[in-house]
Amino acid sequence: MVHPPGNPDRTRYRDGYDQRHSSCALERGRPPRPPWGACRRSGEHHSAGPKLHSVRFRLLRARAGDDDLRDLARRTPDAAEEYLEAHPDEWEALAEETPQNAADILEAIDEAPAADLLGDLEVEDAADVLDEMRPEAAADVIEQLPADAAAVLITAMETDQAADIVGSLDEEARAALIDALDPEASQDLADLLRYAPDTAGGLMTTEIASLPVGMTAGEAVERLRILHDELGANMTYVYVVDDAGLLLGVVSFRDLFFARPGQGLEEVMVHDPVAVTVNTDREIVSELIQRYHLIALPVTDHDGRLVGIVKVSEALEAVQAEATEDITAMVGAGAEETVYTPVMRSARRRLPWIVVNLLIGFAIATVIFQFEDTIRSDAKLAAYMPLVALLAGNSGNQSLAVIIRAMAIGDLPPGRARRAVRREFAVGIVNGAAIALLSGLGGALLAGSGRIGLVIALAVAVNFLVAGLAGAGIPVVLRRLGQDPALASNIFLTMITDMVGFGGFLLTASLLL
Repeated sequence: MVHPPGNPDRTRYRDGYDQRHSSCALERGRPPRPPWGACRRSGEHHSAGPKLHSVRFRLLRARAGDDDLRDLARRTPDAAEEYLEAHPDEWEALAEETPQNAADILEAIDEAPAADLLGDLEVEDAADVLDEMRPEAAADVIEQLPADAAAVLITAMETDQAADIVGSLDEEARAALIDALDPEASQDLADLLRYAPDTAGGLMTTEIASLPVGMTAGEAVERLRILHDELGANMTYVYVVDDAGLLLGVVSFRDLFFARPGQGLEEVMVHDPVAVTVNTDREIVSELIQRYHLIALPVTDHDGRLVGIVKVSEALEAVQAEATEDITAMVGAGAEETVYTPVMRSARRRLPWIVVNLLIGFAIATVIFQFEDTIRSDAKLAAYMPLVALLAGNSGNQSLAVIIRAMAIGDLPPGRARRAVRREFAVGIVNGAAIALLSGLGGALLAGSGRIGLVIALAVAVNFLVAGLAGAGIPVVLRRLGQDPALASNIFLTMITDMVGFGGFLLTASLLL
C-alpha cells in the first residue's frame, strides 16, 4: 500500500528495510539505502498490500539534463545504463521528478538492467515510472522480477494501469503474480481483466468519487476531503448514485464549491449524464469525450450501476492505439502487434496474409501468361507493365487512406458512404486523365512508338478509375460486412490494381498493336 509522504505507516514500511537491504547496498559499493528492490536477486521483498491504490498526484518540473539522458538511452542504451548505474542518486532524482523520462530510458535499454534500475527506486517512484511505460514494455521488465516484488509494484499502481500490464504478461508470469497478490487486489485486477482492452471496461479505472444522493453539498465537500488522499488525480467529477449504486447524476467541483452547504446533491447535479456501458467500443468512448469536452466519462454495467470512469488520457491513448492498429491491419500485420510482441506470435499473425499475397501473385502471373504471345511480339511492353500498376496503386492507396481516416474519426457515417465513394471516383477520373496524358506522351517518346504511348495512356486511365473505386469501396464494403474497414484492405487493393493494370495493359496492347 502506498501512503502519502509523511504518513507514519509509510515510515514504518520503509524502516523495515533498513537493516535487511544494507548488505546489498554495500555489495554495489553504495551507501546503505532502503529501496524495495535492492535485493531483488534474492527474492526478498515486502508482501503486497491489501488493495490497489492510485499513484500520488504532483506537479512535475523538468530537470536539466533529463532529456539528454533520455536521448542517450535511445541512441546508445549500453552507455546510458552504465552512466545510471554509476550515478544512482541522479537516477533516483530523475525517476522522482520526471517519471516520463525515466520510463523512456527503461524502454530503451534491455529488460534485465531495466529491472535492476527499477529496483533501485522507492516503491511509489517505481510505480510512477511503470505507469508511464507502454504496457508491453513494462510487462517485459516486470517479468524479470520475482513474483512478490512485482506484486508490490502492481499494488502501488493505479488499477487500470496495473491491469494493462498484467494483461500483457505471459500466462506463467501472470499466474505467479496474481498468486502473490493480496486476494482483494487480485480481485480488483480480475474485475478489469475480464473486459476486452478495446472496450470501456478495458479502459476504465474503478477508483471514482461517488456519493449518495441524499447528501448535502456541505457534507459532500467534507467527504471529498477524506477521499482525496485515496483517489488523487482520479477525482475529476463527483458522481451521484442511489442506494443500489445506480448512476443518477454528476456534479462538477465548480458547481459543488459554489452551492450552498445545505443544498442537496440532487439540486445541483446534472441528471442522467452521458455514460457508456462496460462493453462500449473505445472509438465511441473517445468520440463522446471529444464531443462533450469531458475530463472523464462514467461507465456503468448493463443494469446502470456505476462501476468506473474512463479518463480523457485513456481516451487519447485509445485513439492513438486505434490509428496505429488501422495502419498495421491495412497491410495484413496483426492489429494488436507492437515491437514488443513475441516473434512467433507476430509470425503467426502475419503468415496468413503473406500466403494470400502469394496466391494473388500466382493469379497475376496467370493473367500475364495469357498474353505471352503479345509480350513476345514486342519486348518493350514488359518494361511498361509495372508502370501502369504502380501509378494506379498509388492513387488507390490515397483514396483508401482518406476513407479509413474519415471512418476512424467518425466523419463518415454509413449514410455518407456512397457520396464519399463517388467523390473518390471523380478524383480518379481527374487524376487519371492528367496522368494518362503525361504517361502516354512519355511512353511514346521513350519507346519511339505512338501506339505504345496510346496503350499506356488508355491502360492508366482505366486503372485509375478502378483504383479510385476500389480504394474507397473496399473499406466501405468491409464495414458493411461487420469487419474492420482497415483489415488487409491494402492487400485487396493491390490485387485489384495489379490485375487490372497488367491485364488491361496487355489486353489493350493485343488489340491495338
